[in-house]
Amino acid sequence: MYPVNKTFGSNVRALRSQHGLTQEKLAHIAGIDRAYMGEIERGNVSPTLNKMTQISKALEIKLARLLD
Repeated sequence: MYPVNKTFGSNVRALRSQHGLTQEKLAHIAGIDRAYMGEIERGNVSPTLNKMTQISKALEIKLARLLD
């Protein structure tokens, strides 16, 4: 996969942990399948812009922070 997928996934995992959320809870809040959320966090998939936006809104952060 592409390095940006790994970066995005690692950032999602770190911020999810900082917010005290389980992967399942974040997936529920974001409206994303839990298994797909796991694939995102591992950097195994390229989420759509829509999915990335859903995650950033669920974490209450700007999308750019997940892409740093």
